[in-house]
Amino acid sequence: MMDRISSFGASVQMGYQINSMQSQLNRLVGETSSGRKANPEASLGTAAALLYQLQSQSDQQSGLQTELTVASQRLDTAQTALTSLSSSVETMVNAANGISAGDDVALSAVGSQATSAINQVMSLLNTSFDGTGVFGGDSVAQPVKPADASGGLSSIVQNVLSAAVSAKGAPLTQSDVSNLISGPNGLASVFADTNTDPTQRYAGGVYTGSTDGQPTKVIIGANQTVQYDSSANQPAFRDLLKGLSMLSMLSAPSSQLDDTAKNALLTQAGSVLTSAQKELTDLQGNLGSVQATVSSASDAQQSAAAATQAQILNYVQADTYSDSTQISTLQTQLQASYSLTSQISQLSLVHYMPTN
Repeated sequence: MMDRISSFGASVQMGYQINSMQSQLNRLVGETSSGRKANPEASLGTAAALLYQLQSQSDQQSGLQTELTVASQRLDTAQTALTSLSSSVETMVNAANGISAGDDVALSAVGSQATSAINQVMSLLNTSFDGTGVFGGDSVAQPVKPADASGGLSSIVQNVLSAAVSAKGAPLTQSDVSNLISGPNGLASVFADTNTDPTQRYAGGVYTGSTDGQPTKVIIGANQTVQYDSSANQPAFRDLLKGLSMLSMLSAPSSQLDDTAKNALLTQAGSVLTSAQKELTDLQGNLGSVQATVSSASDAQQSAAAATQAQILNYVQADTYSDSTQISTLQTQLQASYSLTSQISQLSLVHYMPTN
């Protein structure tokens, strides 16, 4: 009886050993497959706090890298749109400079071309990235109304011209152009937001984005930011649309503007657009500087993140060579243990009893 109890105890003990070896084998196989320790914190003891700190640091670096990537792509999108805007301005300036004084057909053609350019500019100013307008400040909506929308820029310009003609009671001449542009409720009042009618102002009537004047900030590191302002509310865009609006009046009928008035408008519009060109170039330069800063910060973050990951790997990376050796040893031990367990299970008191 004691022999049978002894064999049962040995079987139970062997079972525990087999379970332990099987568990260890499963862990080692998992580590070899993933290349990472199954529970690195347990083997580190009190040093596990450093691993937690490194992992937290890695998460922060990943988050910052994502923000920098998004900011870089957003700036790229803005620069591409600005390049198209600058090209549009250059085309209009060249067209205006190529007109001979008194050429009614050419003046009207430039007026129509300017109207098309306004529509193109509006479309570019509504360029978005990741669902948010890049020229709307911190507003997520499209920053400008389409020119041909109800109450849009096209109707505002026509209202200004019609009001001036109505006030005079006759077609405007060269001497009336100054008042048309700079007089009370003239075209300049639209873009300076001084028109007595709020619906005839650039901010609200044309630009519907953020007007808080706050620049866009990009986090580039711990307690470090860089900022820029690409809002369509800036003078560069106001002057651009003002100059194009002046040119668009060139397609007005002779009942509103005579040839002398159109020639005067042509000259003044060219001056405004030249200023807008410079302002757009300056804006592109400013954004280019921000792009360079963001790119440099992104490179630095990638290097820092790689260094952090290397430190983490020192703690969590499995020694696959050692694991493979242990796996081979455990498999051999398990085979021997299973064989021995099978033999023990067959033992009983009968084997030791006399046969006669």
